[in-house]
Order: sequence, then structure tokens, then C-alpha cells
Amino acid sequence: MKPNGGNRMRAPILLIILALLLVPALAEEETKITVTDEDGRNVAVPLDPNHIICLSPGAAEVIYALGESDRLIGVTDDCDMPPALLEKEHIGKSGRDADIERIIELHPDLVVAKTGALFPEDMEKKLVDYGIPVLRYRLLHIDALIPMIKDLGRILKKEDASSEMINDISGYYDTLLERTKSIPDEDRPSVYFMSMGHFDWTANKGSTGHIRVVEAGGRNIAADLAAKVPHVDMEWVIEQNPKIIVYSMSQEQYNGTTPTIEEMDAKRKEIMSLPGFESIDAVKAGRVYITDIKMASGLSELVTLLYYAKWFHPDLFQDIDPRAVHEKLLKKYFGMDIDGIYQVYPDAPAL
Repeated sequence: MKPNGGNRMRAPILLIILALLLVPALAEEETKITVTDEDGRNVAVPLDPNHIICLSPGAAEVIYALGESDRLIGVTDDCDMPPALLEKEHIGKSGRDADIERIIELHPDLVVAKTGALFPEDMEKKLVDYGIPVLRYRLLHIDALIPMIKDLGRILKKEDASSEMINDISGYYDTLLERTKSIPDEDRPSVYFMSMGHFDWTANKGSTGHIRVVEAGGRNIAADLAAKVPHVDMEWVIEQNPKIIVYSMSQEQYNGTTPTIEEMDAKRKEIMSLPGFESIDAVKAGRVYITDIKMASGLSELVTLLYYAKWFHPDLFQDIDPRAVHEKLLKKYFGMDIDGIYQVYPDAPAL
């Protein structure tokens, strides 16, 4: 019986057809990347996207720092670091009130928003329904910042630059943790953290504010309170008698993109003159410090943590100058001079 020549001819043809069918799938695979964002979601996004809209200030800051600001076609008003971002098209004050219709009109390859309710789910659904993927990052702590830098490095094909940025941050961060981890409880100063521009809002052990205090070698007096952002009575604060007070100044409390020394000094004096506060150790020793809330996100989160550590344990961090670190980051990643920029006050610890 003769071999079936027709079958032999059909086999290569079938292989060719199969290969042609796989080409689109393989091409799709090469143009997308799956990343796990800060909300823990696995999201497929375009690889090397040309058009990005950013609703998260920390993410916009990192994209700029990676040298890819030309990809940003829209930002929210709070994406103002560096100030060059103010020249981008603005599509809302913040993620909560972003102009979704305008975003759809611009048809970005990717939207980067904040986590949770800071960008409502129904707004995200509208974008996803139009085929626009959304990543979420809030970046209130270095443990969230470093993974996002790595993600953006992969997405933007800037792995070398992102690795260098991570090394710049983790070097100081690891040094800080190494020095503070073995400080016994009795040597940790008690700290009252005034959250988000309020005297009577603070942070318990489930908050980023608490983590920052502990990592810098302090003891948070509100750690065991029930709510994540507890509302407390000033009499309670007086009774706790903290050794250090740190106040987070909100953007509504100053006129420029960063607060002036005069604005921060006025707020510090207001805190120190609250009824009964003259008896608190922090006030008596002058250990009351003002920070700009924007220093708690993006690359400047590292600087904030270094200031905390220097304020809490000046002897342990004599060799580290947080302002010098801030100056280095501004110059290297944003081409900015630090002259006139004061986002903490006072910047030196009271001794």
C-alpha cells in the first residue's frame, strides 16, 4: 500500500496555519506586562506606554524622576512635585474628583491612581470598560514606594534607572532600621503625632504614622487606641505627657506649593500655646516639630523618616543630615535646588 502523500502535504500546512494563529497572541504577550499594585491586584498593563494619566502624586513624582515625564498627558492638581508637573493638563483636584470623561477623551494607555476610596471603584470601572487599565498606589511608606519604583521601571523599560533609585533610598532606609531596631522601650521617646492638619487626630498601631514613629525609634502614645485615625481630647494628650510632638501640616494651611518657615513657625507656636500644653515635656523642651504632609509620600518619605530619627535620637544619627539627603534627591532626580524649600521646621533637633 502506497503512503498517503496528501496527508504528508497537509501536515506542514496545518503547522503553518497554527503558527499564524499564534502570532497575534505572542505579539499581545510581548506588549503587555502584569504587575501587582499596592492594593494587591494583578493588573495587565501595556509595556512601554506612551500616554499615562496620573492621579497619584507619588507615582507622578517617580515617573518624572525616571526621566519619563513626557509620557504624562494629564495629572491631578496635587501632583505638584516637581513643580514642572503643574504645566501638564489638569484633570481634577485629586483622584476623588477626577474628570473621568476627559480621561476617556484623552484615551491614555494607563491610569495610575491612589488606593481604596481615594479613587472610587465606580470611576475605575468606567475606565476599564473603555479598555483603560488602572494601577493603584498611595505610597505612604517606603515598603510601598520601593515596589512601585520597580514596577514603573519594568513598565517604562527603565529597569537600570529604577534600580539605582531603589538603591539610593534603601541604603539610608536599611541603615536607619539597623540602628533603631535594638533600641529598648525605655529609651524610646514617647511621641504624639498630630495627623493631617489636626491637633486632635492621631494614629494607632494600624496606621502608617505609627510605623514611621516606631521605625524611627519612638513610642507612639496612641498605638493602642481603637480607631486607625483616633480623635482624642487634648486633656488626654496632656495626661500622656509626650516627650515629642510631630504635627503634619495639610496643604490647605499654606499658600504655596510648600510651606514657608513663617507659616510653620506660626503653627508650632499655636501648638505650644494650647491650653495646658505648657506642662507637656515636649513643649518645655522645645521638641515640637512641623512637617509638610506632602513629605509623607514619594521620594521625600525617606527624608521625613530621617528627620524623625534625627529628632528622636540625635546622638545616634549625628552622621546623617536629612536636609543634605533631601538636597541630593532634589538635584539628582528633579534638577532642583533646595534653596527656599523648607518642608520641616525646625530641621535640627532640640538638644
